[in-house]
Amino acid sequence: MCKHSANAFAKAKCYRFLTRSVTLSDMNFCSECGGPLLRHVVGTEQRNHWYCARCRAPQYVSPRIIVTTFVASGDRLLWAQRGLEPQRGKWGIPGGFLELGETLAEGAARELCEETGIVVLPDQLQLYMTGSITFINQVYMGFRATVDVDVCSPGVESMACGFFTRDECPWDEVAYPQVNDSIRQAYDDLDSGSFDVWQAEMTESYYVLRSVSHSEVDQSDNGR
Repeated sequence: MCKHSANAFAKAKCYRFLTRSVTLSDMNFCSECGGPLLRHVVGTEQRNHWYCARCRAPQYVSPRIIVTTFVASGDRLLWAQRGLEPQRGKWGIPGGFLELGETLAEGAARELCEETGIVVLPDQLQLYMTGSITFINQVYMGFRATVDVDVCSPGVESMACGFFTRDECPWDEVAYPQVNDSIRQAYDDLDSGSFDVWQAEMTESYYVLRSVSHSEVDQSDNGR
């Protein structure tokens, strides 16, 4: 059971980096009737979406949700080597896009199984990290689980998968090194046996990772 800490934001980690910003897509025509699109204005306030000048249907470009799972076996974390573009051949924590009709945990469990063959029930996943990545318009939801047997098998979307210690993992071949600090934090939590819930904010100019709750030494049994 997580216990909220009064000084949960006292030890936030903050890093600054430069990257290219992604803005609202340049949409031209309505997907409903083919009419011309205009920027939606309510009163004098311009909103961050379009609407159709003909049928008045709103056209939203919303952030996509990424679901991942940090799976531990002892002091090792599960990694998967991407078999699809972008970043084919690079390594990362198993995860992907949430699909329609799924809960967050269901999507994370599905992606985990598709990429590594490891089956963990959604109700065995514990919330671990959340984040917003504004420059690629994504919301990130990370879970964690523990398995007793480190057997995995890459699916059709992966070239390989495996459990690595901090020193063994392929840091030079990470698909998205911008989030390496989140992965290092997971190794830190494995070393200490104490797991907070973490929140990350990633924009085009800075990255902050902070603890938003605190839990006792992990005694969960999330084995498969």
